[in-house]
Amino acid sequence: MYKTTTPLVLEFPGEDWTFGLTYGSGKYSYTYTDYNSGTTSTKAQDIHFSTAEVTGRLYLGNSFNIPFGYASYKISYPDWVYSGVTYDIDYSITQLNYGIGNEWTFDWGGYYGIDWYQGGSKLSDTITVKLKSGTETTTTLAQATKTSTDVSAFSGIFVATFGFGF
Repeated sequence: MYKTTTPLVLEFPGEDWTFGLTYGSGKYSYTYTDYNSGTTSTKAQDIHFSTAEVTGRLYLGNSFNIPFGYASYKISYPDWVYSGVTYDIDYSITQLNYGIGNEWTFDWGGYYGIDWYQGGSKLSDTITVKLKSGTETTTTLAQATKTSTDVSAFSGIFVATFGFGF
């Protein structure tokens, strides 16, 4: 998710705690094969992602920390086509995040952090599927609904952060 949304991270440091906000958005493009009335075709699809998080870090020692937070992720599939039926699909997920990491600051204001592991527990999700064109069937609606919910809680390893503090 972070690779696509390239979020801006704003953190407010404390001695043992850091609190912050994270926000970003981006687009991912891919191709897939669609089957319609005995004919297969290759379709191009854009997926729009957005990230919004409230974060915190508890420091245990010099640089070792435990990141945590509450996140809201949105995924949109505009003009998604399956068997000749076009949908707009919007999927949102909220989750609790947690992990382990290290952060280092430099006298000149530089900042370097690595989250060695980031995990998440899904709290809720919402899907909206809107028919745009074509003749909807139970199969096309089920496939549109399944497509977006294939996404589970987001996690990552070796997430590097660079920045400046003042």
